[in-house]
Amino acid sequence: MAQASGAYLVGDYAGALLHAERAAAAGEARGATLAGHIKLHGLDGEPDDAAAVRWFTRAAERGEPDALIALSRLAQAERGGLSAWQAGDYLDRAAQTGDARAALEYGLYLMESGDPARASDTLDWLRLSAESGYAQAYSEYAIALDQWVHGPHDPARALDWYERGGLAGDPHAALQAGLLYLSGEAGAQDRAHGAELVEMAAEMNLPAAMGQTALLYFQGEGVPADPARAVSWAQAGARAGDAESQFLLAYALATGEGAAVNRRDAYLWVLRAGQPGQGSLAEDSDRAQLEAALERVLDPAVAAQVREQAILTAAEF
Repeated sequence: MAQASGAYLVGDYAGALLHAERAAAAGEARGATLAGHIKLHGLDGEPDDAAAVRWFTRAAERGEPDALIALSRLAQAERGGLSAWQAGDYLDRAAQTGDARAALEYGLYLMESGDPARASDTLDWLRLSAESGYAQAYSEYAIALDQWVHGPHDPARALDWYERGGLAGDPHAALQAGLLYLSGEAGAQDRAHGAELVEMAAEMNLPAAMGQTALLYFQGEGVPADPARAVSWAQAGARAGDAESQFLLAYALATGEGAAVNRRDAYLWVLRAGQPGQGSLAEDSDRAQLEAALERVLDPAVAAQVREQAILTAAEF
């Protein structure tokens, strides 16, 4: 198997396949799995789903979790002669091996199935994956505990897993943990720590977290008030397409809080904050009031130019 892995790593896929087949013939399940991946992706020529399924099935018979996961994905896509109904069985078998990745995959599969009768099983598999230290499971388990329609809706239990997910590099989990600490909704209010987690998410380039961080520095919540730093985060989030950041930047440019007054640019950003799209503030009353106030002080010709610019550049966001 070492020869197969070595050949694969240097791009000698024909050699890797030869050695993988020999390893499989000697009873090495990982050899059959590697042969299946080579056939599935056509690394030795044309992709061959049927051949991949044969090799994965051979490995699966020996309880190889990666092969079982591959078979489940092929079944869900109804490739290689497999049917969608087989996917759950493959994942069940994979999870039963104790593999953390398989436990996560099976938990997510059950969650997506939406069967309330399997809610307890779903949470158990996600929990087992997370508790085994599989970082990708941290935030998924937190979401299931907190937000899943068939879950317990228990932010207090979810908070620790959100935080672990954030520390493992998931910006969405870091943001959610931060917001829970800030609000105290999970019963453990800690504004300073919450602000730290929200800014961590912003530093991971999550646009929504940039807007939240800007707001915290404007308001001095959990951090010392720092309008200049708030504007810096608002600029980053605005350029990344976050509507909240765009509104905050417009506010700063209109009022001079943390930035030099520039009502033309403020009008541009407040218009962009109201453009259709995910997170749009089109119906937000504060945004509408700022837009109207800027229209009153701008020269009508300038306002018309800015409106045209906002429309023409909408695709950038």
